Amino acid sequence: MLNNTWTQSISQVLGWAYFVLWSLSFYPQVLHNHRRRSTEGFSVDFALLNLLGLTAYTIFNACFLFSPVVRAQYAQQHPQSPEPTVRWNDFIYALHGSLICCWISSHFLCARFWNFKSKPQRASVSTLVVIWSCVGVVTLAILWALVSASWEWIDVVYMVGMIKVFLTAVKYTPQVVMNYWRQSTAGFSIGAILLDLAGAALSLMQLVLDSSLQADWSGTVGNGAKLLLGNITVLFDIIFIFQHFVLYRERPLRGKQGLSEHDPLLDSGNDSVIIST
Repeated sequence: MLNNTWTQSISQVLGWAYFVLWSLSFYPQVLHNHRRRSTEGFSVDFALLNLLGLTAYTIFNACFLFSPVVRAQYAQQHPQSPEPTVRWNDFIYALHGSLICCWISSHFLCARFWNFKSKPQRASVSTLVVIWSCVGVVTLAILWALVSASWEWIDVVYMVGMIKVFLTAVKYTPQVVMNYWRQSTAGFSIGAILLDLAGAALSLMQLVLDSSLQADWSGTVGNGAKLLLGNITVLFDIIFIFQHFVLYRERPLRGKQGLSEHDPLLDSGNDSVIIST
C-alpha cells in the first residue's frame, strides 16, 4: 500500500513536471519572434498544423476527463483498469498549448498588427489538404457514430487522438525541410526543442508508471495517443538538435561568422537583410 502511495506521488510529480516543461516550450519561439519582429526561419505550416493538433488533443483529453459516456465505455473495454490514464495535466497542457499556438499563428496571419517585418508566408497546398482532410475525417466519424450501432463515441475520441498523433508526425516535417533548404536553424528556437524533449521523456515515464501501478499494461495502449505522441516528439526533437548543433552549427556566411538564433535580421553596417544560404 505504501509503495502504491509513493508511486502515485511520483506519477503526479512527473505529470506536472512535464506539464511545466511542455507548457514553457511554447514561449521561446514566441519571444524569439517578438524580439526579432520576424517569423523568418519559422514555418507557417508547422505553426498551423501544431494548432490543429493541440486542439484535437484538447478535445481528446476533455472527453476522457468529463464525458461519462466515454469513461463508461473505456471501463467496459478495460475492466482490469477502468480508470483512464488521462490526467488533468494532460488537459491543461493541451488547452494552454492551443491558446499559445493561436498567438503564434497570429504572427503570420496578423504580421502588421505585431509590426513584424518578415516576408509573409502562405500555408502550402499540402498543409491545407491535411487540415481539411482531418476535419472531414472527424465529421464522418461523428456521423457514423450517430447512425451505426457498431461505432461508439469512444471510437470517435480515439479517432481524434490518432489525428493528433498523425499531425505530430507531419507537423515537424515542414520545419525540418525549411532548415535543410536554408542550411540553417536561425529563426527557429532550439530552446523550445530542448524543453519539448525533456517534457516528452517525462510524459512517457508517467504513462509507464501509471500502467505499472494498475498492474495492467493495457492502460498504455488505452492511451495510445500519449504513447505515440511522446515517442514521435522524441524522434523529431533529436533531429532538430542534430541539425542545430551538428549539421548547421555556426555556418560561415560570405566570409562572416554564421548566423545564430540571437543574431538580428538586419546588419547594422548597411541595413541589408542577411539571408542564410
